[in-house]
Amino acid sequence: MNPSKYRYSIGMVHSPDLEVAVNQNYGAKFAPVWAYTLASYIPKKHYVVELFDLQSMSINKVSEKEIFLFSGINQDIAEIHKSYEFLKTKYPKSKFLIGGPICWSLDKANELNKLDVFDHICIGDGELMIASILDDIRNNRSMNKIIREERRFDVGNANQMDRELIKQTQNNYFGSIVEVSRGCPFLCEFCDIRVMNDNNRSHNFSVEYIINEVDYITELGVNQITFACDNFIGDLRWAEKVVDALIEWSKRTGKQINIYTWLTINVYKHKELLRKMRQAGFELLFLGIESFNKNALLETAKVQNTVPQLINALREIQSFGFIIIAGLIIGFDSDKEDFDEVTLDGLLKAGLISGDPNFLTALPGTPLYRRMKLSGRLRDAWATHGGIKYQTNIKYILDRRTMIDGFQRFVSKNNDPQYQYARFKNFINLMGNSNHIALSGSGFGDSKKFLKLALKDRHAIKQLIKRLCIFLFKFKNLYYLTLGFLLIMKNPNRIKYFNYFQFWAFAWTNSVVKYGNLTESDFDVESISEDFDYGQLVPDDYRKTAKEMISFSKIKAQQRISVKQLEQTAAELKRDP
Repeated sequence: MNPSKYRYSIGMVHSPDLEVAVNQNYGAKFAPVWAYTLASYIPKKHYVVELFDLQSMSINKVSEKEIFLFSGINQDIAEIHKSYEFLKTKYPKSKFLIGGPICWSLDKANELNKLDVFDHICIGDGELMIASILDDIRNNRSMNKIIREERRFDVGNANQMDRELIKQTQNNYFGSIVEVSRGCPFLCEFCDIRVMNDNNRSHNFSVEYIINEVDYITELGVNQITFACDNFIGDLRWAEKVVDALIEWSKRTGKQINIYTWLTINVYKHKELLRKMRQAGFELLFLGIESFNKNALLETAKVQNTVPQLINALREIQSFGFIIIAGLIIGFDSDKEDFDEVTLDGLLKAGLISGDPNFLTALPGTPLYRRMKLSGRLRDAWATHGGIKYQTNIKYILDRRTMIDGFQRFVSKNNDPQYQYARFKNFINLMGNSNHIALSGSGFGDSKKFLKLALKDRHAIKQLIKRLCIFLFKFKNLYYLTLGFLLIMKNPNRIKYFNYFQFWAFAWTNSVVKYGNLTESDFDVESISEDFDYGQLVPDDYRKTAKEMISFSKIKAQQRISVKQLEQTAAELKRDP
């Protein structure tokens, strides 16, 4: 065989935890962008690439390939192993490689052995690695089992995503995803973004790249687009250029898109940017609020959220017409027994209509992970992030009973129809001001498109039936849902506000479906022992053992903020255990 002429067959396998995916996305499937991205760096002269997304197809339909490429995130590990075992048994001569966030995370936790079944484990930016790795395999060269790439890929020179893969598979997904930026300049102790090599700053895709992707996707008939990033406003000047280019593109093409992205709360200071973002089509903003308890924010150096009037800042952002998807965390060392009341009160006053509670989790590689390990508070549990909400890998200061009861009280009140209606009413009241800019179209949460896709999947159908039963056969739920609809219909801008109603109904029903029947057996939660030394909230070697690839001055700045608050918390706990 002449390797210069033979085209190797490659199967890109996306194997997410299906139960988690259904629970998190409620039947809406999203494209594996890693595959579209990586495929664009595979020379088609030598390789034929096919995507196997096990969200949308049976593994029995995966055809034989000489090389299978896997990727995934932490909570996918069991499903990845299951898929690997099936394919390896069926195709024993194939080579199996894995890369992506799961490899980086397991490496930081010194648990790469959990992926030992794979022929090669790839750690680093795939764009820099994939062509040479495949070339070594094609030419039968000797290769290390663990392949590392320490350099960072310059996303400013990125290839456009693989057009053929997108075209072949786009109809399987709700909307589309475009990666626009990597990295974030903030120093949150619990976040693993900052600790990746050279990732404590924004790495931005070019404006031209983003516009080209948007242009291609909309030609396929898609107008719901997720801008994947760690912080869209990590570089404000770049963000403004992107927004200006989107506005110009919309004027030129006559198209209107609806955008969902991630950013930080400091956007409230930039009213002109918020105004332009609305004109460009931004609708949903994921914002890590984490807590309405300032001390909790300080202990993990989430300083950008410690604004004097956090609730007013959230109201200011929403007043332009944005829907905030609120990230919420419970289990901080500074949390009190009333953490549920504090959070519920904050959501109500801010008029937020979406927000999921997460237990604080120590992600491998983060300063929080190191702090928990040094103080003996790290549990032998495979904690998930953004997946199963009730399993954690740290031992909390609040006792287990308080944590579970507080979580249960939170979801019970959060699902209460009267409370939900009050939040929705507060949100709608924010729209009646000079800031508000209405968007055209069906909105990002297009219910018709969601239903069309959901009806193709038996898991989604089952969940949809459950959702309808909960609301159609519980009078109080239906009553307040009707009140919300009438609130919109009475408004002169009812047509423009209908997207808000459908999103609120969707978010509320999601919460009821996900959390409505929790029992104590659903919680894998543990607390510190009775003889725990509160002085170990800041372990002895916490300051000395930091080995991140960011400037030492930044490390010291985060430690200074966290240590000051943790020492204050420790003193309070010693006085009133």
